[in-house]
Amino acid sequence: MKKILLFIALLLIMIIPASYKAKRMDYREARYKNVCKDLKGDVLLYFIFIDSKYTAPWTEFDIQSTIDSLRAAITWLHSQARSHKILLNIRADFYIGPEFTTITRNLPEPTVLESVTNPNMRKAKENLNRWSDAVSKIAGASVTIHEKDGIPAIKPPKNKERLVAFLRDENKVESVALFFLVNNYFKADISTPVNMFDTEDVEFAIVSYKYPSEIVHNFLHLYGAADMHKSVYRRQERKISMLAEMYPNDVMQDPYGKAINKLELSDYTQYLIGWSDELDPELETLMTDKMLNF
Repeated sequence: MKKILLFIALLLIMIIPASYKAKRMDYREARYKNVCKDLKGDVLLYFIFIDSKYTAPWTEFDIQSTIDSLRAAITWLHSQARSHKILLNIRADFYIGPEFTTITRNLPEPTVLESVTNPNMRKAKENLNRWSDAVSKIAGASVTIHEKDGIPAIKPPKNKERLVAFLRDENKVESVALFFLVNNYFKADISTPVNMFDTEDVEFAIVSYKYPSEIVHNFLHLYGAADMHKSVYRRQERKISMLAEMYPNDVMQDPYGKAINKLELSDYTQYLIGWSDELDPELETLMTDKMLNF
């Protein structure tokens, strides 16, 4: 066993460039980070429907039912904010192309899971950032640019950073949560956030399923919330078991197929999304994981 672990360590050293710093996962590093800092004030949830040859096509029914789920997710978040005396106003908008078309763009790999892990998480993140920029450029070409005070209009957004900047300015909101929706409703795949732990690129989420619980779960990820279940961002079995025992109904547990009105936001999750600045010292050890964060 020791020889296997040594081999893995040496392999990691060889495949990780010297310019990249690998460190243990600390979920607190996503607090107040990037565009989606804390979940307060005026927020825009902007979503884009993506078709690919590996996912089911978006039908009119699928799109409408997903929009209904997004409304239910926002309603639940507003009710949670009110109950915890947090000022929050989430609005939603989405890209629809000419004649109500979606954007067709294959993910870097056939599935979301493969796209976020192959050939490794560092390279996968680079590939996903290129993919999301290409999608954002298409969406950005459709926005209406307004001239302000005689200042020449800016060019249409050509990547997700400029798209988010435009949407934030246009809608006068404090943050923009960017969603790319793929139709994996009858397939086994995952949803995932990207870029939550750094400021090198704008954070976003790829969402595979249209359950309100799945939407809320990934929305909160962009504001710093951490998985409580086994995922690409959490692996340590002992801590997963502890979180399951302490917070069985937290929305950051595995959300698949769960009724949103039976879920809640624990003190653990409230701390990470900026609804509380006090952390129980007993939760300190649950804020980290042994897995590497690049």
